[in-house]
Amino acid sequence: MLIDKDKLLTVSNFAKTKQMTRQHIYRLAKADVLTMVEIDGVAFIELDEKAEQLERQRKQK
Repeated sequence: MLIDKDKLLTVSNFAKTKQMTRQHIYRLAKADVLTMVEIDGVAFIELDEKAEQLERQRKQK
């Protein structure tokens, strides 16, 4: 499986950019709302269609 490294953010950085907590990001990933990838024990959020959909939903509110 190949993943573009430019489309990955650590959970902490993703949470900061979305003004959410890290815990909430982990819950969203567990609920399959976001795609989480683990590399050498470090969790990353993939900036894919799921992440874009989350952003669109947040802007609607």
